[in-house]
Amino acid sequence: MFPLLKKVESWIRNQWVDAVVGFILLFTALNDTGDTLFDDVMSGNVGTSHGVLVLGLAHIIRSVPPVLRSIGLIFYQEKAE
Repeated sequence: MFPLLKKVESWIRNQWVDAVVGFILLFTALNDTGDTLFDDVMSGNVGTSHGVLVLGLAHIIRSVPPVLRSIGLIFYQEKAE
């Protein structure tokens, strides 16, 4: 049972999964609130879609450093001498 939990945990904590979830949340929230986002925030008419937008941004920001680090490891490998 524990090996299965460790596999699930490693998949859930994957930075690429975090980035994809963040982009999905961001785009779906922008789809719901995109037309009236500025007016809603200025008038105080903040709802669930606005919270999902912030959550999506947080996921994306949190996943940026590990994603950049992994891209750097792929494309800029140190050459062994």
